[in-house]
Amino acid sequence: MIRQTCMALVLMSLLSACSPNWQNVRKEEAFTGPSRAYTASLPADWKRAPTDSDILLITRDGLFLQQISIVRLAVDEAFPGKKITPDTPPQELALMQYKKFREDEPDLVQVKKAETKGVLALFPVNNAKPLAGTTERIAIKPYKLDGRDAFMLETRSYNSWGLEYRSQAIGFVHEGDYWLVRYLAPKLHYAQRDQLTFDEFLKKMKLKEKCRVFCSG
Repeated sequence: MIRQTCMALVLMSLLSACSPNWQNVRKEEAFTGPSRAYTASLPADWKRAPTDSDILLITRDGLFLQQISIVRLAVDEAFPGKKITPDTPPQELALMQYKKFREDEPDLVQVKKAETKGVLALFPVNNAKPLAGTTERIAIKPYKLDGRDAFMLETRSYNSWGLEYRSQAIGFVHEGDYWLVRYLAPKLHYAQRDQLTFDEFLKKMKLKEKCRVFCSG
């Protein structure tokens, strides 16, 4: 337990170096997703990371202390070699997503070269992030997000220091794309502390018809 606590403190130091370039969410704020296909409510006192337009990534204390993300992928790119449609059963999607987590833990944030110096040079971020090959399935459950049939995949994984992470991932097909909404945090302290924030985030997320022309989002 002492060792895990020390690792958590190291992670806090690591990610405080990234926050100046991020957007601070001073109060609860509405966010519109790409092509206006969804709206979400960003919780107060969290931070939004710089990402590609198809990704929303927010954290309160640092990416590897807790993070909520929404990722959009074209259905023909979500799972290479696999074809998915709006009729693909959520259970089948969940198994494909679990296999993908086992193979890769993606970097969602855009990191500037200057941010790899100082503390981050001493403690590389790759040492803090969960290792893909360590992912273990806890449960797969049916889920509905704003009335849309989806899955909830619960997993555990570990980083190179042995710190255990818990993940909840909700996946579904919407408006011709595959979407994944995920909560990731260390089991130690943070996963349980910020669970209610993620639950509220899901409740407030609304799916919309995709904008086809003259779209700014």
